[in-house]
Amino acid sequence: MDIHHNLVLVSAIDQIVSRKLCNEKIISRLVEISEFRDPKVNKLFGIDTIGHYSIAALWTINTPESKMKYEELMTELDDWDKEIVIRIVNNMNN
Repeated sequence: MDIHHNLVLVSAIDQIVSRKLCNEKIISRLVEISEFRDPKVNKLFGIDTIGHYSIAALWTINTPESKMKYEELMTELDDWDKEIVIRIVNNMNN
C-alpha cells in the first residue's frame, strides 16, 4: 500500500478485505488513504474514490479497532460522502 496509484491501492485493499488482514499498520495506512477523496485525482469508478474505498474497508475488516476508526472517519464526512461509503460497504459484503 505504499505505491500511490489508485488501481494498485484498490487491489491491495481488496486483498486486505478478502483475507481479513488487520494490524495497526494496516489500519493506520487505510486512515491515511481515506483522505484521498478528490474526484479529480483519486477517482476509481463513477463517483467513488480510493478514500471512500479505504473507509469502507475499515468497516468490512470487522475488528474493534477498524470499526472504531471507521466511525471516527464517518463523523467527519458530509452526507454525500457517507452515502458513497455505505454503498461501497454493502457491495463489499455481497
